[in-house]
Amino acid sequence: MDIERWPSSGKGRSRIVAHGDRVWTVANATDATAPFDAQVTQSLQLLDAHLREAGSARTHLLSLQVLLADIGQRDAFDRRWVEWIGPNPEHWPQRACFQAGLAAGLQLELVAVAARVR
Repeated sequence: MDIERWPSSGKGRSRIVAHGDRVWTVANATDATAPFDAQVTQSLQLLDAHLREAGSARTHLLSLQVLLADIGQRDAFDRRWVEWIGPNPEHWPQRACFQAGLAAGLQLELVAVAARVR
């Protein structure tokens, strides 16, 4: 099996990598000056786009790590997450939230592993 890589605008890293039936991707806001809620929306939209591009979908997420610049935003993220992921527990990935130092202005980053849609 070949490893597929989708280039990033940053040197030395890919925005999506796939191998066999697994996809790894990272998503964050496209506007680092936007408020938290807008950054959540942008990050989830980008995650959806990355998953589609690699032949996956949010219903096939296996694991999600949520990196928050301020762990105090966890409840606000959780409210948006529950709306986005939907009510079916068969589509819920393993998920963890961490506080982390992020690039200037970014308030969150999503690190995902998904299965490809077959």
